Amino acid sequence: MKASWLTFKKRYWGDRSPQERTVIKLAAWALAPVLVYFILWQPARTAVQKLRVSIPVMYMENERLGNQAADVEMLQHRPKPALLDAVAMKSAVEDSASRHSLRDAISTLDLQEPNAVRISFASVSFEQWTGWLRVLQQEQHIRADSVSVAMLPQAGMVKISATFVNGSSQ
Repeated sequence: MKASWLTFKKRYWGDRSPQERTVIKLAAWALAPVLVYFILWQPARTAVQKLRVSIPVMYMENERLGNQAADVEMLQHRPKPALLDAVAMKSAVEDSASRHSLRDAISTLDLQEPNAVRISFASVSFEQWTGWLRVLQQEQHIRADSVSVAMLPQAGMVKISATFVNGSSQ
């Protein structure tokens, strides 16, 4: 390596006149700051500007993920509701429908083993149905697995057929 450097130096530097060497040295000193600016300084400045924008966004994302992790941890340790069988679920649905003045609107209420209930309404208010469905899910952990809704000629009234399952069966 040292021999090749000495050969290179002798061939390209040693053969030049002292004036030519001085001009080359001055040109190198003049070009060095320009090269440092374009090769090091400018890319570094551009990267710093990008980081000034992206780091606060990353901090907010990190905080949001931390909050979500705390929520997940809380939900994982929350006790799961008991799995209801079809008979208990039918009873819970009937009691809830009675409390929400929907018992008379129920056309059919059938058991479907092992833990499902099939219900149908010939005519019910859609708003009342959705409110009752929300309460069933929140209080009884019973959710609609499948729902068929058909509009009726009366405004806001629908015909509904649905299958309910216990929410903890997932």
